Amino acid sequence: MGKKYLDITGNISPFCILTIERKAKALLPSDELIITCDSVPAATTLIPRIARNLDLATESHRISADIWEITLEKRL
Repeated sequence: MGKKYLDITGNISPFCILTIERKAKALLPSDELIITCDSVPAATTLIPRIARNLDLATESHRISADIWEITLEKRL
């Protein structure tokens, strides 16, 4: 099981979302991609949609007033 980290705090761009999607597609079984972000649309809509489309398990934690940590995991 490998953990990969991606910090996209700051300005969200289509490039950030495409990077998340590319890294999520590359996950091996039991790998985790841990994303840190401060964008409400990314944390609540865009990243969960990517996870659903790729059949990844998703866990989201709000670690401060404006920072989320979202974990995507490839199911076995």
